[in-house]
Amino acid sequence: MSLIEYETTVIIRPDIGGDAVEGTLDRVRDVIKNRGGKLLAINHWGKRKLAYEIQKHARGVFVHTHFLGGNTLVQELERNMRINDNVLRFMTIQLAKNIDAESREEKAYERPQYDLDDGSDDAQDGMEDEEGQEHGRDGYNDDNASSGDAGEED
Repeated sequence: MSLIEYETTVIIRPDIGGDAVEGTLDRVRDVIKNRGGKLLAINHWGKRKLAYEIQKHARGVFVHTHFLGGNTLVQELERNMRINDNVLRFMTIQLAKNIDAESREEKAYERPQYDLDDGSDDAQDGMEDEEGQEHGRDGYNDDNASSGDAGEED
């Protein structure tokens, strides 16, 4: 059977519990299964800062799904995400056509450890050095970052 390969990235509200996140992902699994698709992988990217606020949220829980299915599968999946109040944003991308479903392996899903934090997830935003200065993931001081004109002074 020849299917189309897709990936969907979903941003889920950060203020809900792990059970609600899993409930949203259960709905994704059910739609894929009921529409004759094959779920290849679900990857949790964790709680991350958004580029701009969405529905008054500055952070979101990012989840990446990789699956095989037909055109009607994507329509139904996006319809379900559109009506789910826990989903802030989603985007589906078609990766390849005419994929043999038997040739692709499913990655076993491991439920992540959801922690009940106060919403301040500083470990993902940056790190502090001995002097208390915050640095981004690349190790550079965020105060020195410029927007495109590196090394130029006015």
